[in-house]
Amino acid sequence: MTLLLFIHLLAIGIWAGCVATEAVCEIGQKDVPFKKSYIAPLHWNIDKFVEIPAIIIAAISGFIMLENAPSDPILSFKIIAGIAAVCLNTLASFLVYKRLKCYQADDEEGYLKYNLLHDRIGVGCVLSISAAIALGGYYLVV
Repeated sequence: MTLLLFIHLLAIGIWAGCVATEAVCEIGQKDVPFKKSYIAPLHWNIDKFVEIPAIIIAAISGFIMLENAPSDPILSFKIIAGIAAVCLNTLASFLVYKRLKCYQADDEEGYLKYNLLHDRIGVGCVLSISAAIALGGYYLVV
């Protein structure tokens, strides 16, 4: 169980680090004109090669650990926040992919549409990941 928890925490750390890095890049490219922005290909590569694998590992390891987890309200809220984070981040990654396809097709209208949707979903990603981490941290202090 200790190794599994280590893997889970490592995956969450990588995932959260990706989200933080992507947020900084997204904010830095906010006012850059459509065709001069590098964010679409950069963000998709981070998602594809690092973030999505980390999400999958975090979700699988979390699911496996449920079998031996205590049943209490804090853990229930952590699980809900974790599931929300996985779902919202999966949707965000799909929007990042769609934005990249619009960028490659020189479709500025589509690019801006998916960019806005991603920005809105991204807020939910950050909040749900933060909540899951904070609730998990509760067990470190009790």
